Amino acid sequence: METMRTLNYLSDLKETRFGQPPPRHGLSLLWWFAHDCVQIDFNGRMTAECNPTNGAFGFHRFHNRDGLLPYSDLPYYEVGNLSSTDSLPDYVTKNYTGYSDSSNKDRIIVSFNPRRRRFENIYVTQHSDQVNFDQNHTYQISTELIKDIQDLSRKDFLRGRTNRSEHISIDIHKSVVTSSWCIKKICKVAKTKVSNPKRYSL
Repeated sequence: METMRTLNYLSDLKETRFGQPPPRHGLSLLWWFAHDCVQIDFNGRMTAECNPTNGAFGFHRFHNRDGLLPYSDLPYYEVGNLSSTDSLPDYVTKNYTGYSDSSNKDRIIVSFNPRRRRFENIYVTQHSDQVNFDQNHTYQISTELIKDIQDLSRKDFLRGRTNRSEHISIDIHKSVVTSSWCIKKICKVAKTKVSNPKRYSL
């Protein structure tokens, strides 16, 4: 299988267009999962707050027969099929039409360690047809991205707001570039003064 892209920032997620536009439910599903289904400790371990093995919220086994995801010794579970559950929050299901359209194409798939009650990996994907998932629109979600989503209200998340740390990262990059440009400019002026002393004489 081709190397799968890992989404580390909210801007990465926005770029993929996962869960967009409405009536797709993927973004609301992902916000629900980050806030209600997983807790991340200081070591980056993802403790499950819901149990995929008992079918809660429509979780069920994903057998990965077509090799959509990397091989894993742990079982995969998927969630998000609105036709097979009525226990997800209303804000996730409200745009579901009941028909075979884009309102039910998004899914979250997790690898789950039942002994430790941990999610080892989290993926988002979408159906390419009624049966298969789209390899080209399947992404791994990093723990950092989950934490960023946890820092946002649902309203801000759906608006596409980035988090404060991402703004800081971007601002630092810009300031470094600006400083580098200024240093080069000063050096250039200094060299010109030396090579043309009369021009700058008082």
